[in-house]
Amino acid sequence: MRKIFLIVLVLSETLNAGFEKTGIGARSAAMSNALVGKADDVWAIYSNVGGLKQLKNYQASFFYSPQPFGMHELSESAIAAAVPFNFGVLGFGIRRYGFELYRELSWTLSYANSVKGICLGVNFNFHTVTIKNYGSANTIGIDVGMLVPVFINFQFGTFIKNINSPTIGVSREKLPQSFTTGVAYIPMNSLTLTLDIEKEINFDLNARFGFEYWIIDALVLRGGATDTPTQFSGGVGVRYSIFQMDYGFTTHQELGCTHGISITIQ
Repeated sequence: MRKIFLIVLVLSETLNAGFEKTGIGARSAAMSNALVGKADDVWAIYSNVGGLKQLKNYQASFFYSPQPFGMHELSESAIAAAVPFNFGVLGFGIRRYGFELYRELSWTLSYANSVKGICLGVNFNFHTVTIKNYGSANTIGIDVGMLVPVFINFQFGTFIKNINSPTIGVSREKLPQSFTTGVAYIPMNSLTLTLDIEKEINFDLNARFGFEYWIIDALVLRGGATDTPTQFSGGVGVRYSIFQMDYGFTTHQELGCTHGISITIQ
């Protein structure tokens, strides 16, 4: 009974028609999802699609979080890939969340390009939710993102989730809309500091902070914090040749710890 209660509590706190979730990937988790002003890897699809234009080479990555808050019923996995072309960067992602009684599946097609140095991007998301014995429902959500290099070591970004106000199911439940602005400051080549401010419709502002420090060329340390709810995060990454493995964790003051791992080819 306690486990069922915890699952309902987590769904109500973290889902809220969970297709609104941003910041997938172990790197993002380790930095408390504060990547709107940075977003320079393939997971920019979910953190700020405009940042995809920063990719110079092909990237593909897999993410897995087996037991969020200690419950396999909330497991999450995703894959993402992006390829730069002369006409911009194309990206593709698939996200899977939940278990046999409640399942979410999202397919995302992304495109990013730059106009006078400003990186712009758009996501087209096809969402499906399936509830056992109740059937399934689909909807399409659209995200837009922008990244502006203000100075050599300072960037500003904006990401709007579900800008088209999609609804899902016969009850036409509205998927959450969120507006996030963020900055990234790079005081030295090995260190990045990030700050995001998110506003979800009908909810208070949420501030997120993250940092990334490359100790050596092959090893990176990350951390972060968020205030609504109060959570702390951290993680490490190891790079060798064309491969990179990242680990990230997030702590919740009542529900415990969530772990995730990403493996990237670049």
